[in-house]
Amino acid sequence: MNITKTQNDDLNAIIKIQLGKEDYASRVENVLKDYQKKVVIDGFRKGKTPMGIVKKIYGKAVLVEEINKVLGEALNNYIKENDLQILGEPLPSETEQKELDLNDENFEFAYDIALSPEVNVKLSKREKVPYYLITVDDEMIDKQIENMCKNNGEMVPVDEVEGTEYVKGELIELNADGSVKEGGVNNAEASLSVMHIKDEEAVNAFKGAKVGQEVKFNAAKSFPNKTDYASMLGVSKEEAEKANPDFCFIVNEIKRYVDAEVNQDLFDKVYGKDAVKDVAEFRARVKGDIEKQLQGHSEYRFTIDAREKLLKKNEEVVLPEAFLKRWIVAVNKEMKAEDVEKDFEGYRDEFKWQVIKNALIKEYELKVEADDLKAVGREVAAAQLQQYGLYGLTNEQLDGFAVKLLEDEKQRQHLYERAVDNKIFAVIKENVKLEEQPIAMADFEKLFQK
Repeated sequence: MNITKTQNDDLNAIIKIQLGKEDYASRVENVLKDYQKKVVIDGFRKGKTPMGIVKKIYGKAVLVEEINKVLGEALNNYIKENDLQILGEPLPSETEQKELDLNDENFEFAYDIALSPEVNVKLSKREKVPYYLITVDDEMIDKQIENMCKNNGEMVPVDEVEGTEYVKGELIELNADGSVKEGGVNNAEASLSVMHIKDEEAVNAFKGAKVGQEVKFNAAKSFPNKTDYASMLGVSKEEAEKANPDFCFIVNEIKRYVDAEVNQDLFDKVYGKDAVKDVAEFRARVKGDIEKQLQGHSEYRFTIDAREKLLKKNEEVVLPEAFLKRWIVAVNKEMKAEDVEKDFEGYRDEFKWQVIKNALIKEYELKVEADDLKAVGREVAAAQLQQYGLYGLTNEQLDGFAVKLLEDEKQRQHLYERAVDNKIFAVIKENVKLEEQPIAMADFEKLFQK
Protein backbone atom coordinates (compact mmCIF):
# COMPACT_ATOMS: atom_id res chain seq x y z
CA MET A 1 0.00 0.00 0.00
CA ASN A 2 1.21 3.47 -0.84
CA ILE A 3 -0.46 6.66 0.39
CA THR A 4 0.40 10.15 -0.81
CA LYS A 5 -1.06 13.60 -0.24
CA THR A 6 -0.99 16.34 -2.86
CA GLN A 7 -1.77 19.86 -1.71
CA ASN A 8 -3.96 21.77 -4.19
CA ASP A 9 -3.96 24.93 -2.05
CA ASP A 10 -3.98 25.83 1.66
CA LEU A 11 -7.44 24.33 2.16
CA ASN A 12 -7.77 21.52 -0.38
CA ALA A 13 -5.74 18.38 -0.93
CA ILE A 14 -5.96 14.98 -2.61
CA ILE A 15 -5.05 11.73 -0.88
CA LYS A 16 -4.15 8.87 -3.21
CA ILE A 17 -4.12 5.27 -2.01
CA GLN A 18 -2.50 2.58 -4.15
CA LEU A 19 -3.51 -0.97 -3.24
CA GLY A 20 -1.72 -4.11 -4.30
CA LYS A 21 -3.09 -7.62 -4.14
CA GLU A 22 -1.22 -8.22 -0.89
CA ASP A 23 -3.31 -5.49 0.81
CA TYR A 24 -6.67 -7.18 0.36
CA ALA A 25 -6.26 -10.74 -0.99
CA SER A 26 -6.07 -12.55 2.37
CA ARG A 27 -9.13 -10.70 3.68
CA VAL A 28 -11.13 -11.58 0.58
CA GLU A 29 -9.99 -15.20 0.83
CA ASN A 30 -11.04 -15.46 4.48
CA VAL A 31 -14.49 -14.04 3.78
CA LEU A 32 -15.01 -16.42 0.84
CA LYS A 33 -13.95 -19.37 3.02
CA ASP A 34 -16.54 -18.32 5.57
CA TYR A 35 -19.15 -18.09 2.78
CA GLN A 36 -18.18 -21.56 1.61
CA LYS A 37 -19.00 -22.96 5.04
CA LYS A 38 -22.38 -21.27 5.27
CA VAL A 39 -23.94 -20.98 1.80
CA VAL A 40 -26.37 -23.53 0.44
CA ILE A 41 -26.30 -23.94 -3.34
CA ASP A 42 -28.41 -26.39 -5.34
CA GLY A 43 -26.53 -29.61 -6.01
CA PHE A 44 -24.15 -29.31 -3.07
CA ARG A 45 -24.40 -30.02 0.63
CA LYS A 46 -23.89 -27.14 3.07
CA GLY A 47 -20.16 -26.45 3.37
CA LYS A 48 -19.25 -28.57 0.34
CA THR A 49 -19.67 -26.03 -2.46
CA PRO A 50 -16.40 -25.82 -4.50
CA MET A 51 -14.49 -22.58 -3.92
CA GLY A 52 -14.52 -21.86 -7.65
CA ILE A 53 -18.31 -21.63 -7.64
CA VAL A 54 -18.32 -19.52 -4.45
CA LYS A 55 -15.85 -17.09 -6.06
CA LYS A 56 -17.88 -16.92 -9.25
CA ILE A 57 -21.06 -16.02 -7.36
CA TYR A 58 -19.72 -13.85 -4.55
CA GLY A 59 -16.16 -12.97 -5.52
CA LYS A 60 -16.62 -9.48 -6.95
CA ALA A 61 -19.08 -8.35 -4.27
CA VAL A 62 -16.74 -9.52 -1.51
CA LEU A 63 -13.76 -7.92 -3.29
CA VAL A 64 -15.53 -4.54 -3.41
CA GLU A 65 -16.63 -4.79 0.22
CA GLU A 66 -13.19 -5.70 1.54
CA ILE A 67 -11.41 -3.08 -0.55
CA ASN A 68 -13.80 -0.47 0.85
CA LYS A 69 -12.97 -1.63 4.37
CA VAL A 70 -9.22 -1.45 3.68
CA LEU A 71 -9.63 2.03 2.19
CA GLY A 72 -11.68 3.28 5.14
CA GLU A 73 -9.13 2.02 7.65
CA ALA A 74 -6.21 3.40 5.63
CA LEU A 75 -7.79 6.84 5.24
CA ASN A 76 -8.69 7.13 8.92
CA ASN A 77 -5.27 6.00 10.05
CA TYR A 78 -3.45 8.32 7.65
CA ILE A 79 -5.52 11.34 8.75
CA LYS A 80 -4.99 10.49 12.43
CA GLU A 81 -1.28 9.69 12.16
CA ASN A 82 -0.57 12.88 10.22
CA ASP A 83 -2.80 14.99 12.48
CA LEU A 84 -4.76 16.36 9.54
CA GLN A 85 -7.50 18.72 10.70
CA ILE A 86 -10.18 18.12 8.11
CA LEU A 87 -13.69 19.46 7.54
CA GLY A 88 -16.43 17.03 6.61
CA GLU A 89 -15.21 13.66 5.36
CA PRO A 90 -13.09 12.60 2.36
CA LEU A 91 -14.98 12.38 -0.93
CA PRO A 92 -14.01 10.48 -4.09
CA SER A 93 -11.96 12.90 -6.15
CA GLU A 94 -13.78 14.65 -8.95
CA THR A 95 -10.59 15.06 -11.00
CA GLU A 96 -8.13 12.31 -10.03
CA GLN A 97 -10.19 9.16 -9.54
CA LYS A 98 -9.52 6.69 -12.36
CA GLU A 99 -12.08 4.23 -13.66
CA LEU A 100 -11.73 0.93 -11.85
CA ASP A 101 -11.45 -2.48 -13.46
CA LEU A 102 -12.15 -5.24 -10.95
CA ASN A 103 -10.23 -7.68 -13.13
CA ASP A 104 -7.01 -5.83 -12.25
CA GLU A 105 -5.00 -6.71 -9.15
CA ASN A 106 -3.66 -3.23 -8.42
CA PHE A 107 -5.95 -0.27 -7.74
CA GLU A 108 -5.57 3.46 -7.18
CA PHE A 109 -8.11 5.55 -5.33
CA ALA A 110 -8.13 9.31 -4.99
CA TYR A 111 -10.00 11.34 -2.37
CA ASP A 112 -10.59 15.05 -2.07
CA ILE A 113 -10.21 16.40 1.47
CA ALA A 114 -10.84 19.84 2.94
CA LEU A 115 -8.38 21.15 5.50
CA SER A 116 -9.36 23.34 8.43
CA PRO A 117 -8.08 26.90 8.13
CA GLU A 118 -6.01 28.54 10.86
CA VAL A 119 -8.17 30.49 13.30
CA ASN A 120 -7.36 32.90 16.10
CA VAL A 121 -8.49 31.56 19.48
CA LYS A 122 -6.07 33.47 21.68
CA LEU A 123 -8.13 35.05 24.45
CA SER A 124 -7.37 37.94 26.76
CA LYS A 125 -9.04 40.06 29.42
CA ARG A 126 -9.06 42.92 26.94
CA GLU A 127 -11.89 41.14 25.15
CA LYS A 128 -15.33 41.82 26.66
CA VAL A 129 -18.38 39.56 26.54
CA PRO A 130 -21.70 40.53 28.19
CA TYR A 131 -23.03 38.30 30.96
CA TYR A 132 -26.65 38.95 31.92
CA LEU A 133 -27.84 38.48 35.51
CA ILE A 134 -31.62 38.07 35.46
CA THR A 135 -33.33 39.83 38.35
CA VAL A 136 -35.69 37.68 40.46
CA ASP A 137 -38.66 39.79 41.57
CA ASP A 138 -41.58 39.11 43.91
CA GLU A 139 -43.91 38.34 41.03
CA MET A 140 -41.65 35.50 39.87
CA ILE A 141 -41.43 34.13 43.43
CA ASP A 142 -45.22 34.32 43.83
CA LYS A 143 -45.79 32.48 40.57
CA GLN A 144 -43.32 29.73 41.52
CA ILE A 145 -45.00 29.27 44.91
CA GLU A 146 -48.39 29.17 43.20
CA ASN A 147 -47.13 26.32 40.98
CA MET A 148 -45.75 24.50 44.02
CA CYS A 149 -49.13 24.79 45.74
CA LYS A 150 -50.87 23.35 42.67
CA ASN A 151 -48.35 20.50 42.35
CA ASN A 152 -48.68 19.57 46.03
CA GLY A 153 -52.46 19.86 46.42
CA GLU A 154 -54.83 16.99 47.19
CA MET A 155 -58.35 15.72 46.51
CA VAL A 156 -60.79 16.56 49.32
CA PRO A 157 -64.47 15.59 49.75
CA VAL A 158 -66.99 18.38 49.12
CA ASP A 159 -70.76 18.63 49.36
CA GLU A 160 -71.64 20.03 45.95
CA VAL A 161 -70.42 20.08 42.34
CA GLU A 162 -69.29 23.52 41.19
CA GLY A 163 -67.71 22.56 37.88
CA THR A 164 -64.17 21.26 38.43
CA GLU A 165 -64.86 18.26 40.64
CA TYR A 166 -64.17 14.57 40.29
CA VAL A 167 -67.28 12.45 40.92
CA LYS A 168 -67.83 8.75 41.52
CA GLY A 169 -71.10 6.88 41.32
CA GLU A 170 -73.34 4.54 39.38
CA LEU A 171 -73.77 5.07 35.62
CA ILE A 172 -76.98 3.68 34.07
CA GLU A 173 -77.90 3.56 30.38
CA LEU A 174 -81.27 5.12 29.50
CA ASN A 175 -83.79 4.76 26.70
CA ALA A 176 -84.71 7.74 24.53
CA ASP A 177 -87.71 8.46 26.79
CA GLY A 178 -85.48 8.64 29.88
CA SER A 179 -86.41 5.24 31.29
CA VAL A 180 -83.77 2.72 32.37
CA LYS A 181 -82.77 0.46 29.47
CA GLU A 182 -83.26 -3.19 30.35
CA GLY A 183 -79.97 -5.06 30.00
CA GLY A 184 -78.18 -1.80 29.25
CA VAL A 185 -74.80 -0.60 30.47
CA ASN A 186 -74.60 -0.31 34.24
CA ASN A 187 -71.28 0.71 35.78
CA ALA A 188 -71.53 0.78 39.57
CA GLU A 189 -67.92 2.06 39.88
CA ALA A 190 -68.09 4.88 37.34
CA SER A 191 -66.04 8.04 37.72
CA LEU A 192 -65.57 11.23 35.71
CA SER A 193 -64.08 14.69 35.90
CA VAL A 194 -66.69 17.39 35.41
CA MET A 195 -63.94 19.75 34.24
CA HIS A 196 -63.22 17.46 31.27
CA ILE A 197 -66.82 17.17 30.04
CA LYS A 198 -67.00 18.58 26.50
CA ASP A 199 -70.77 19.21 26.40
CA GLU A 200 -71.84 22.48 28.08
CA GLU A 201 -75.38 21.22 28.68
CA ALA A 202 -74.01 18.23 30.59
CA VAL A 203 -71.68 20.45 32.66
CA ASN A 204 -74.68 22.56 33.69
CA ALA A 205 -76.60 19.39 34.58
CA PHE A 206 -73.85 18.34 37.01
CA LYS A 207 -73.44 21.78 38.59
CA GLY A 208 -75.19 21.94 41.96
CA ALA A 209 -75.47 18.14 42.24
CA LYS A 210 -74.98 16.60 45.70
CA VAL A 211 -74.33 13.07 46.94
CA GLY A 212 -77.36 10.87 46.29
CA GLN A 213 -78.72 12.98 43.43
CA GLU A 214 -79.25 11.73 39.88
CA VAL A 215 -77.86 13.58 36.88
CA LYS A 216 -79.16 12.79 33.38
CA PHE A 217 -76.83 13.74 30.55
CA ASN A 218 -75.65 12.82 27.04
CA ALA A 219 -72.51 10.79 27.76
CA ALA A 220 -71.50 10.44 24.09
CA LYS A 221 -71.42 14.23 23.60
CA SER A 222 -69.73 14.73 26.95
CA PHE A 223 -66.80 12.44 26.10
CA PRO A 224 -66.39 12.38 22.28
CA ASN A 225 -63.05 10.59 22.54
CA LYS A 226 -63.99 6.93 22.04
CA THR A 227 -61.34 5.60 24.42
CA ASP A 228 -62.38 7.95 27.24
CA TYR A 229 -66.06 7.22 26.58
CA ALA A 230 -65.62 3.44 26.76
CA SER A 231 -63.45 3.74 29.86
CA MET A 232 -66.10 5.76 31.67
CA LEU A 233 -68.81 3.25 30.74
CA GLY A 234 -66.57 0.40 31.83
CA VAL A 235 -67.04 -1.50 28.55
CA SER A 236 -65.14 -2.12 25.30
CA LYS A 237 -65.13 0.41 22.46
CA GLU A 238 -67.35 -1.88 20.42
CA GLU A 239 -69.92 -2.11 23.23
CA ALA A 240 -69.75 1.64 23.83
CA GLU A 241 -70.59 2.34 20.18
CA LYS A 242 -73.76 0.24 20.48
CA ALA A 243 -74.92 1.95 23.67
CA ASN A 244 -77.53 4.71 23.75
CA PRO A 245 -75.99 8.18 24.31
CA ASP A 246 -78.18 9.12 27.27
CA PHE A 247 -77.24 8.05 30.81
CA CYS A 248 -78.15 8.64 34.41
CA PHE A 249 -75.33 9.23 36.91
CA ILE A 250 -76.17 8.61 40.59
CA VAL A 251 -73.62 10.61 42.56
CA ASN A 252 -72.00 8.71 45.44
CA GLU A 253 -68.88 10.79 46.04
CA ILE A 254 -67.66 14.29 45.14
CA LYS A 255 -64.04 15.38 45.44
CA ARG A 256 -62.32 18.61 44.51
CA TYR A 257 -58.60 19.21 43.95
CA VAL A 258 -57.48 21.84 46.44
CA ASP A 259 -54.11 23.55 46.16
CA ALA A 260 -51.74 23.15 49.09
CA GLU A 261 -51.55 26.01 51.58
CA VAL A 262 -48.30 27.87 52.20
CA ASN A 263 -47.51 26.31 55.57
CA GLN A 264 -45.10 23.91 57.26
CA ASP A 265 -46.61 20.89 55.47
CA LEU A 266 -45.75 22.45 52.10
CA PHE A 267 -42.27 23.44 53.28
CA ASP A 268 -41.60 19.84 54.37
CA LYS A 269 -42.99 18.36 51.14
CA VAL A 270 -40.83 20.54 48.93
CA TYR A 271 -37.57 20.79 50.88
CA GLY A 272 -37.67 18.02 53.46
CA LYS A 273 -38.63 17.79 57.12
CA ASP A 274 -37.87 21.03 59.01
CA ALA A 275 -35.42 22.28 56.35
CA VAL A 276 -37.49 25.48 56.17
CA LYS A 277 -39.13 26.99 59.26
CA ASP A 278 -41.21 29.95 58.08
CA VAL A 279 -42.55 31.84 55.06
CA ALA A 280 -39.54 34.16 54.88
CA GLU A 281 -37.14 31.20 54.69
CA PHE A 282 -39.41 29.50 52.18
CA ARG A 283 -39.47 32.53 49.87
CA ALA A 284 -35.68 32.82 50.18
CA ARG A 285 -35.26 29.17 49.16
CA VAL A 286 -37.67 29.61 46.28
CA LYS A 287 -35.78 32.70 45.15
CA GLY A 288 -32.52 30.74 45.29
CA ASP A 289 -34.04 27.95 43.18
CA ILE A 290 -35.27 30.44 40.59
CA GLU A 291 -31.83 32.07 40.47
CA LYS A 292 -30.27 28.66 39.81
CA GLN A 293 -32.75 28.01 37.02
CA LEU A 294 -32.15 31.45 35.53
CA GLN A 295 -28.41 30.92 35.71
CA GLY A 296 -28.92 28.36 32.97
CA HIS A 297 -30.61 31.08 30.88
CA SER A 298 -27.68 33.43 31.57
CA GLU A 299 -25.18 30.73 30.62
CA TYR A 300 -27.06 29.98 27.43
CA ARG A 301 -27.08 33.64 26.44
CA PHE A 302 -23.36 33.80 27.22
CA THR A 303 -22.71 30.92 24.82
CA ILE A 304 -24.48 32.87 22.06
CA ASP A 305 -22.56 36.07 22.74
CA ALA A 306 -19.21 34.27 23.15
CA ARG A 307 -19.76 32.36 19.93
CA GLU A 308 -20.60 35.57 18.08
CA LYS A 309 -17.49 37.21 19.55
CA LEU A 310 -15.17 34.49 18.26
CA LEU A 311 -16.91 34.29 14.89
CA LYS A 312 -16.51 38.05 14.53
CA LYS A 313 -12.87 37.73 15.51
CA ASN A 314 -12.40 35.23 12.67
CA GLU A 315 -14.75 36.74 10.10
CA GLU A 316 -11.91 37.06 7.54
CA VAL A 317 -11.09 33.34 7.74
CA VAL A 318 -11.82 31.58 4.44
CA LEU A 319 -13.31 28.08 4.27
CA PRO A 320 -13.03 25.48 1.46
CA GLU A 321 -16.58 26.31 0.45
CA ALA A 322 -16.77 24.41 -2.87
CA PHE A 323 -15.83 21.15 -1.12
CA LEU A 324 -18.19 21.79 1.81
CA LYS A 325 -21.16 22.46 -0.48
CA ARG A 326 -20.42 19.21 -2.30
CA TRP A 327 -20.03 17.33 0.98
CA ILE A 328 -23.36 18.60 2.39
CA VAL A 329 -25.16 17.26 -0.71
CA ALA A 330 -23.25 13.96 -0.49
CA VAL A 331 -24.33 13.27 3.11
CA ASN A 332 -27.89 14.62 2.73
CA LYS A 333 -29.36 12.78 -0.23
CA GLU A 334 -32.63 14.71 -0.04
CA MET A 335 -30.82 18.04 -0.51
CA LYS A 336 -30.05 19.65 -3.83
CA ALA A 337 -27.05 21.81 -4.68
CA GLU A 338 -29.25 24.88 -5.18
CA ASP A 339 -30.73 24.46 -1.68
CA VAL A 340 -27.27 24.34 -0.14
CA GLU A 341 -26.19 27.38 -2.15
CA LYS A 342 -29.20 29.34 -0.90
CA ASP A 343 -28.67 28.46 2.78
CA PHE A 344 -24.88 28.32 2.84
CA GLU A 345 -24.41 31.43 4.97
CA GLY A 346 -25.84 29.53 7.94
CA TYR A 347 -23.72 26.48 7.14
CA ARG A 348 -20.63 28.66 6.88
CA ASP A 349 -20.98 29.88 10.46
CA GLU A 350 -21.54 26.33 11.72
CA PHE A 351 -18.43 25.02 9.96
CA LYS A 352 -16.36 27.97 11.15
CA TRP A 353 -17.60 27.53 14.71
CA GLN A 354 -16.63 23.85 14.60
CA VAL A 355 -13.13 24.85 13.49
CA ILE A 356 -12.93 27.37 16.35
CA LYS A 357 -14.11 24.78 18.88
CA ASN A 358 -11.51 22.26 17.73
CA ALA A 359 -8.83 24.94 17.92
CA LEU A 360 -9.88 25.86 21.48
CA ILE A 361 -9.78 22.20 22.52
CA LYS A 362 -6.25 21.92 21.16
CA GLU A 363 -5.03 25.31 22.40
CA TYR A 364 -6.23 24.78 25.97
CA GLU A 365 -5.79 20.98 26.03
CA LEU A 366 -9.40 20.34 27.01
CA LYS A 367 -10.48 16.81 27.94
CA VAL A 368 -13.77 15.33 29.12
CA GLU A 369 -13.39 13.03 32.12
CA ALA A 370 -15.88 10.62 33.68
CA ASP A 371 -16.69 13.13 36.44
CA ASP A 372 -17.54 15.75 33.80
CA LEU A 373 -20.04 13.39 32.20
CA LYS A 374 -21.61 12.60 35.56
CA ALA A 375 -21.89 16.32 36.39
CA VAL A 376 -23.69 17.00 33.11
CA GLY A 377 -25.92 14.00 33.76
CA ARG A 378 -26.89 15.54 37.11
CA GLU A 379 -27.70 18.87 35.44
CA VAL A 380 -29.97 17.22 32.88
CA ALA A 381 -31.65 15.03 35.50
CA ALA A 382 -32.24 18.01 37.82
CA ALA A 383 -33.82 20.03 34.99
CA GLN A 384 -36.11 17.13 34.07
CA LEU A 385 -37.18 16.51 37.67
CA GLN A 386 -37.91 20.19 38.30
CA GLN A 387 -40.58 19.96 35.61
CA TYR A 388 -42.40 17.60 38.01
CA GLY A 389 -41.99 19.91 40.99
CA LEU A 390 -38.94 18.16 42.49
CA TYR A 391 -36.43 20.75 43.70
CA GLY A 392 -33.39 20.85 45.93
CA LEU A 393 -32.21 17.25 45.29
CA THR A 394 -28.66 16.47 46.43
CA ASN A 395 -25.90 15.21 44.11
CA GLU A 396 -26.24 11.79 45.73
CA GLN A 397 -29.95 11.70 44.90
CA LEU A 398 -29.31 12.85 41.33
CA ASP A 399 -26.49 10.37 40.71
CA GLY A 400 -28.92 7.49 40.18
CA PHE A 401 -30.73 9.40 37.43
CA ALA A 402 -27.40 10.47 35.88
CA VAL A 403 -26.13 6.89 35.72
CA LYS A 404 -29.29 5.78 33.89
CA LEU A 405 -28.86 8.58 31.34
CA LEU A 406 -25.25 7.55 30.73
CA GLU A 407 -26.25 3.94 30.12
CA ASP A 408 -28.11 4.97 26.96
CA GLU A 409 -25.67 5.31 24.04
CA LYS A 410 -27.46 8.23 22.38
CA GLN A 411 -27.90 10.05 25.66
CA ARG A 412 -24.24 9.43 26.50
CA GLN A 413 -23.12 10.97 23.20
CA HIS A 414 -25.40 13.95 23.81
CA LEU A 415 -24.01 14.38 27.32
CA TYR A 416 -20.44 14.09 26.00
CA GLU A 417 -21.03 16.85 23.45
CA ARG A 418 -22.61 18.99 26.15
CA ALA A 419 -19.63 18.36 28.43
CA VAL A 420 -17.25 19.42 25.64
CA ASP A 421 -19.23 22.63 25.14
CA ASN A 422 -19.17 23.25 28.89
CA LYS A 423 -15.37 22.95 28.87
CA ILE A 424 -15.07 25.28 25.87
CA PHE A 425 -17.29 28.02 27.28
CA ALA A 426 -15.69 27.67 30.73
CA VAL A 427 -12.28 28.40 29.25
CA ILE A 428 -13.67 31.33 27.28
CA LYS A 429 -15.30 32.72 30.43
CA GLU A 430 -12.07 32.33 32.37
CA ASN A 431 -9.95 34.14 29.78
CA VAL A 432 -12.14 37.10 28.76
CA LYS A 433 -13.61 39.98 30.75
CA LEU A 434 -17.26 39.37 31.67
CA GLU A 435 -19.40 42.49 31.62
CA GLU A 436 -22.06 41.57 34.18
CA GLN A 437 -25.35 43.33 33.50
CA PRO A 438 -28.46 43.00 35.73
CA ILE A 439 -31.55 42.66 33.55
CA ALA A 440 -35.29 42.10 33.99
CA MET A 441 -36.70 38.91 32.53
CA ALA A 442 -38.84 40.82 30.02
CA ASP A 443 -35.80 42.68 28.71
CA PHE A 444 -33.74 39.49 28.68
CA GLU A 445 -36.34 37.81 26.45
CA LYS A 446 -36.14 40.73 24.03
CA LEU A 447 -32.47 39.88 23.41
CA PHE A 448 -33.61 36.79 21.52
CA GLN A 449 -35.96 38.77 19.29
CA LYS A 450 -33.12 40.65 17.61
